[in-house]
Amino acid sequence: MDSGHQVWNAPGMAPLKEGGPLDTLTIEVAGAALRLLPDGAVYWPQAGTLWLSDLHLGKAAHFRRHGVPIGSEPTLETLHRLREQIKAWKPQRVLLLGDLFHSDINREWEPFAGLCDEFSDIEWVLVRGNHDLIPETLLRESGIQQLDRLDESVFTFTHDPADAAADFGYHVCGHVHPGIRLRGAGRQALRLRCFHFGKNQAVMPAYGAFTGMHVIEPHATDRVFAMTGDAVIEV
Repeated sequence: MDSGHQVWNAPGMAPLKEGGPLDTLTIEVAGAALRLLPDGAVYWPQAGTLWLSDLHLGKAAHFRRHGVPIGSEPTLETLHRLREQIKAWKPQRVLLLGDLFHSDINREWEPFAGLCDEFSDIEWVLVRGNHDLIPETLLRESGIQQLDRLDESVFTFTHDPADAAADFGYHVCGHVHPGIRLRGAGRQALRLRCFHFGKNQAVMPAYGAFTGMHVIEPHATDRVFAMTGDAVIEV
């Protein structure tokens, strides 16, 4: 299906190769193999599930309503990347770990609804985040199941790192928009979005193209994987 919306023909955005890009990184977490993708998603092959967090769709329109002249390009770029990942990995389910939409619903919901319609054979699950104020009617129309928490296999999925509880499995969440500062010679420094894996908890990077970044200070035993745009590297 072609929705006719410009998100499906976003200029300068090449499609991914069938079966996924070659520059992913496979790691083992809580006994499960995970593929870390360079755009901030994770593919869990055992469950056929694509994880991503903090798309913040509609944020540009929210800013425009308050007088800041920002176009719709961030939403279109985010959805283009998601569409290409779905085409490449062919997941059975897309798991959205909160803050799918930035605030009140606006016209930028329409291209996302079109994406859900195009891939209506996929199960869409939203783990509710603090920004998610999406009317239940819109979620039902788009075939999206909304939960506060999902327990599956060895994992517990919520939105906020502070949600962790004694009855959780290995906790996977978002909310923080983690980033890492890499320092070079002299005063050179570079900030990159990252995946942050601790002993009992993983924090996903923000998937949205128009989101901020919080520089983390990981513990010595944590594993941090930065995204360079083309690859995922452990730092």
